[in-house]
Amino acid sequence: MSLHKLSKLYLSMSMRKFAFRICVILCLFSRSQSLFAQSDTIRPISASVSVDLVSHYVWRGQDYGHKPSLQPGLSATWKDFTLGFWGAYRLAGSGDHETDFYIEKTIGPATFSIWDYWNYSDGSENNYFDYNKNTTAHLFEAQVLLSGGEKLPFNVLGSYFFYGADPTKSMYFELQYVHSFGSVDTQAFAGFQPKGEFYATKAAFVNVGCSATKSIKMTKSWSVPLSLSLNYNPDIQKVYLVGGITLINF
Repeated sequence: MSLHKLSKLYLSMSMRKFAFRICVILCLFSRSQSLFAQSDTIRPISASVSVDLVSHYVWRGQDYGHKPSLQPGLSATWKDFTLGFWGAYRLAGSGDHETDFYIEKTIGPATFSIWDYWNYSDGSENNYFDYNKNTTAHLFEAQVLLSGGEKLPFNVLGSYFFYGADPTKSMYFELQYVHSFGSVDTQAFAGFQPKGEFYATKAAFVNVGCSATKSIKMTKSWSVPLSLSLNYNPDIQKVYLVGGITLINF
């Protein structure tokens, strides 16, 4: 065989090897892209940001002295698992500021969560990382929410302060009834403290009332949720009417 033919044969074999390598690389690349796409589809991570403004900060029948209160929230969700922060910062009044961290997991109709509530005042020397049971300003709560869904419009909330600034380790239970009247979402609730002294000095109903929320359409693509809540604390015989608006929600 002549030198010319040998060189042509060698070049042909080299081109085939090069083409084969390119095909292998393209196949591997397309496979990896497919795997990444599947991963993005199976395990998406979503984030949400919200900022609410309420006329008065009232929680579980307790008046926290914010008049009004700015309440931002930030969370990230993966599957049914959520990590988040929530805060309440007074714009006027004498109450303490609040920064909370929570972690929650939803399994069927039940949502289990752990909350870390932390309160502090302007100019205070409270250390966020002080978790000593005798000096900490943190409150740790275990919480479970059972939802009846669309077929049974009732929710049951149970919570327990298991560590921190409440030495009586209070418990709180709340029955909720949810219903929609057209575009208005409503909820009636009754909250009871069976143990401890955080909400009341004895076992008592501490939070009875109802709330309503409606989104007001401002433009074709922008709506502003408005809320109104009537809260009655039978233990101290006080009534609170609280209005709120969601400034940011995405």
